[in-house]
Amino acid sequence: MEGFFNGSKELAEFLVDQGAVAQAAHDSLDRGKEDMARQIKEIGGIPHRWDIHKMMWVPTDVVVPPDPPMPKALEFFTLSGLIDYINENVEGTIPTDGTRLILQVVDHRTVKLLTQPTQHQRQRYTVAYAQAHTPEITFGRYMDTDAFCTELLSKFIETDARKTLFQVAKSMVKEQTATVSDDGVGQQITVKEGVSMATTVNFQNPVPLRPRRTFSEVEQPESIFTLRVSKDGEVALFESDGNAWKIEAVHSIRDFLAQLIENPAVTVMA
Repeated sequence: MEGFFNGSKELAEFLVDQGAVAQAAHDSLDRGKEDMARQIKEIGGIPHRWDIHKMMWVPTDVVVPPDPPMPKALEFFTLSGLIDYINENVEGTIPTDGTRLILQVVDHRTVKLLTQPTQHQRQRYTVAYAQAHTPEITFGRYMDTDAFCTELLSKFIETDARKTLFQVAKSMVKEQTATVSDDGVGQQITVKEGVSMATTVNFQNPVPLRPRRTFSEVEQPESIFTLRVSKDGEVALFESDGNAWKIEAVHSIRDFLAQLIENPAVTVMA
């Protein structure tokens, strides 16, 4: 019996040490789980947290703090004004820490300078933008030749095609003729109405024209139109290019901006 308890002290110390190691490992694991549970991970645009009981990421009910307030976006009527604002960085809104902003050509009439996604709400804000102010042009609706010619001269870039179309519209004359037949008993009157040309002008549909539909600093894109004349002598232009001109306009704006933007913190995209 005497040897039965030999080394019991060492054994006890060993067991205590092992218990301490196990407890430390357990505590470390718990802390790791707690740390992971406090993390927020965005999945599909929705914040998630780690559920230590389900052992999976679940949508979080944690309130995401608001972002700092942003000033109202500055509006420019021209691309040149927006370019000067970016290059000069007069308000210090263009970062100098290596962060890059996006200058997006939204469409043929709109360009926006956008921030990076914010820290908390992950929102993009518009710092400044340019909006093209273009005239309203009537397409697909008949009008008298005087109104048509006025719109043609004031809202379309001068080209040979515009000149020919103007001559066609100005030369149109509404005519009304009557033929009377008399057999001595009664009269039969035939009235004929229509549109004729006062002069001879060579014209063929469709016609390429360049309406003022985007920023004045870039070349106005050319597109195809079809001229139609009603029996009442009114004329109308119908678009015939499936809006392909909008893509051309966006590319022209992008190239114009990329050539003149000197601030390396701004990237032009369309």
